[in-house]
Amino acid sequence: MKKFLIISFLFFLSTLQATAQLTSDQARTGTVYSKIGVGMPMDFSSSSADGMGAVGVSFNESNVAGLANPAEWGSTVYSLASGGLSLQHLSGTDYAGTSETSVFSANHFQLQLPIQKNKVGISVSVAPLTRSNYKVFDRSTRILGPASRRDTLTAQTQSLGSGGINSFELGIGWKINENISVGYAGSLVLASIENEVSTVFDDSDYQGVTYTIQTNGTGFGNRFGTQITLPNLLKDQDYLKLGAAVNLPVVINSERIQESEKQVGSNTTETITIRDEPGLGNGDIHLPLEVSGGLTYQSSPKLSFTTEALYEQWSDLSYDFGGTFQRSRFLSDRYKAAFGLRYFPFVTRSNKFLSRFKYRAGVSYDTGHLKINGKKIETLLFSAGLGIPSPNSNSSIDISFHYGMRGTEAQNLVKESIWGMKLSINLAELMFYRRKLR
Repeated sequence: MKKFLIISFLFFLSTLQATAQLTSDQARTGTVYSKIGVGMPMDFSSSSADGMGAVGVSFNESNVAGLANPAEWGSTVYSLASGGLSLQHLSGTDYAGTSETSVFSANHFQLQLPIQKNKVGISVSVAPLTRSNYKVFDRSTRILGPASRRDTLTAQTQSLGSGGINSFELGIGWKINENISVGYAGSLVLASIENEVSTVFDDSDYQGVTYTIQTNGTGFGNRFGTQITLPNLLKDQDYLKLGAAVNLPVVINSERIQESEKQVGSNTTETITIRDEPGLGNGDIHLPLEVSGGLTYQSSPKLSFTTEALYEQWSDLSYDFGGTFQRSRFLSDRYKAAFGLRYFPFVTRSNKFLSRFKYRAGVSYDTGHLKINGKKIETLLFSAGLGIPSPNSNSSIDISFHYGMRGTEAQNLVKESIWGMKLSINLAELMFYRRKLR
């Protein structure tokens, strides 16, 4: 028990430290599309779904913590901890050329414990809801002065964004009977988004301008889930599992300020903070409703097939700062569909080398939550994963890879090629268990 808790705590600290060490622009720069709104949405995805393209709302593994559906926690037998790191490389192409960026980040961390084994379980987790990581350059030219004394002024503006919205969640799951489970989770939602804008003029007679817009706030979220299992559907030892989860809309009470540095002496600067301009001050950010669901058919202990879908009502997102109600014209409702399979030959305890692992594969199509110049920013991803079970325990290490495309070059937009990998560590141990002495 002590070993499990110590390892879980150290792993949690290591994921936070990995995030804190991302100081270079290259390491924290992701898709340009995360500049719009409050960042790119991140799914409540379980580690057991890595490599499938799905979120894992319709299945669970007894030795892997499940985040996608609160109803999974009622089936908890082992004390579970899960978390990991991911690396994603983006190659973006538009009318001006090609650029490449990389994102290295910590994923969710989750601790899942049984209160009553295979009946009632709880979960504590930290997970991102959105991420805003981008670096955008814009070069513009303006004509100044009257016709007789016109002057051409050229400037380059860099917009650098970071942060996002995160969820600190506590929930409980209840396995009502062998066929029905339900769950609920409440969360503290924290927004911390920063956008730094720097403008430099080619003409040295004009002084450059740099300022930062910071958005911070808190809110409370509510999530519900259910799973229904239909055993022996077509034959012995098979089952069909249906799962669904609903994440209710969240209101984040926020403050948006603008800060800049002013030179007041040869070696002294003063921070200027503005709160009462249009688009600044106190206001609410309204995050949208999210619904996910799917079904999994397990034909045998080794093989299962999953199809899942997700809907997010991003067209309903709004925010009001400085008394001004705003709704981005670029946001639209998001739909995602995925199909995947799992093949677990390790359950047979075969001595063959290739039979000692977990295998996952899948494909997903995402309409995205953006519609720019009449074009949806769609994403198509192909995924594969390999799980390495521990020979001496129920723990495992999972490695997954994905490759795909996002966006389009039409209408002067950006088309991105995406490849990435994710490493997850899943700890599983029987705690509060005392062997009987004979």
